[in-house]
Amino acid sequence: MAFSHAITCILHRFALRGKAFMQNPGIISCIGYDVFMPETAVIFVTGNNNKYSIAALVGALESTPATAAVPVHFLPGKNASRLCDSLRLLTGTYEQLLVCFSFATIGIVAAHALLMALRAQITSGGVVYIAGGPHPTGDPEGTLGLGFDIVVVGEGEETLPELVTALSRAARIDEIKGISLKRNGEVLKTAKRPPADLDRFAPFSVARNRLSPIEISRGCPFACRFCQTSYIFGARMRHRSIDEIVKHIALSKANGTRDFRFISPNALAYGSADGRSVNFEAIEGLLKAASAITGHEHLFFGSFPSEVRPEAVSKEALELIMTYAATKMVVIGAQSGSQRMLDSLNRGHTVNDVSKAVVLILEAGLTASVDFIFGLPGETDDDKQLSKEMIERLTALGARVHSHTFIPLPGTPLAMSAAGVVDEELARYLSRLANKGLQFGQWKKQQRLAEESISFRSGFSS
Repeated sequence: MAFSHAITCILHRFALRGKAFMQNPGIISCIGYDVFMPETAVIFVTGNNNKYSIAALVGALESTPATAAVPVHFLPGKNASRLCDSLRLLTGTYEQLLVCFSFATIGIVAAHALLMALRAQITSGGVVYIAGGPHPTGDPEGTLGLGFDIVVVGEGEETLPELVTALSRAARIDEIKGISLKRNGEVLKTAKRPPADLDRFAPFSVARNRLSPIEISRGCPFACRFCQTSYIFGARMRHRSIDEIVKHIALSKANGTRDFRFISPNALAYGSADGRSVNFEAIEGLLKAASAITGHEHLFFGSFPSEVRPEAVSKEALELIMTYAATKMVVIGAQSGSQRMLDSLNRGHTVNDVSKAVVLILEAGLTASVDFIFGLPGETDDDKQLSKEMIERLTALGARVHSHTFIPLPGTPLAMSAAGVVDEELARYLSRLANKGLQFGQWKKQQRLAEESISFRSGFSS
């Protein structure tokens, strides 16, 4: 009798998985102990804009004992039909699929289209759709409204393994920190997840060949009003230890990586206690240890996918970069040539800081790539003119301009602003600079995607 009851519980449990664990997130073994559980797999929907975040999440799954051996699959999201076909095949292999999306605001339209295609074509049970990344974190309620089952809010290194573990055991998820979900039509937001210790988690996956630049620092004390970094990761900067960085550089090199780069909102803040001052000792320690493995010619610091703040640039800092790294171009975040706009954006540096940094970089024999954002909220014609004049001065010295269009991002003070617009006159000016090799960037695409995302979100919520 007890055996028959246990079998009934198992079958009932299988059915519940496929319908909606959300209706009863507290499903557990109804005979008081863990019965046989069907296998769960994690599926990452991949694209060019989420490869670094997915590498970190897979590294976190592998760094967590409970999820180290969980099956993981990577399905390209470029073609909806192929994605559906691939996922349909996997539904015949696993009892439960946790399909994970990671996207920024400019990816919201594409992510929603893929999700709708999957929901329409994958009708078998046991599929849970999870969203994470910058946009879902900034707007969890709106992301749930798109049709996702669960949103991971903030950093995912601890949250995702806990979520995978709970779902694979049909256990409660409403006490897992750092998620949002719907229950009885209402949005449930669990407690905020504390910042993660970067040293606890691998920055990428060697076993699954998901290698990426190593994130050396996270967080930012400046809280620029257009940027999500401080609002997602916190104002206190955290750093991965040199020992951990070097360990993963060696692993990455052993698995075929040739050139090594780092991820940081400000590379020259590595090791800084406050995220504002420059810790030359820590930077030299990092670069010296890293270059001993990579070789000087294969190490890059202060360039994409990192940048440096202009006020952090000094002769001493540049000497360290040139001694230990092969960096040829240093990326500086200027954003505007108007001091009024810099103050309004809470940038925390001056126009003169930018000019001084460019001069120092060029004098060192390096190329300066200077980020500017166009179409900023509250920008006047005078502000635009000041930016153009600064660009003229910097390009005359030999700098290049990296152009961006303002994108309102959820979770920031400027989230409700209109999408940035580059007027015809400015567009012609940027084109002339590009023809001279003095300007590059995806400002046209960003303007289009920003307009699309705002139109989509407003239409979806109305």
